[in-house]
Amino acid sequence: MNKDYIVIDGKKVRVEANWNALTAFLDATGRNTMDGLSDLAVMKPTDIAPLMAACVNEGERLDGREASYTGLQIGELCGMTEMAQFISIYAGQTSSKLPKEKKDVPPAPAASH
Repeated sequence: MNKDYIVIDGKKVRVEANWNALTAFLDATGRNTMDGLSDLAVMKPTDIAPLMAACVNEGERLDGREASYTGLQIGELCGMTEMAQFISIYAGQTSSKLPKEKKDVPPAPAASH
């Protein structure tokens, strides 16, 4: 399994966009739906920092380190370069994990009894 890292405030930290990170993001933002998490183009810019915080906190936990970044702290510590790196990592990690919107999908065949 590949591990993805970025540097925040001079410290190399792991980024992991797994289920724990996604649910932590939902809790932190008060959202109760996964809508938009698989499509960064429709995600609000104000969601990126808290999502990054959740993914970094989870990545660090998996590497055996404690991290407790908030979205506000990430926004203070990171510039566009770090945000772009995170978005690239997030897109790569979630492209096969999150359900995609299906358009014009024919209905499933009826079960035969």
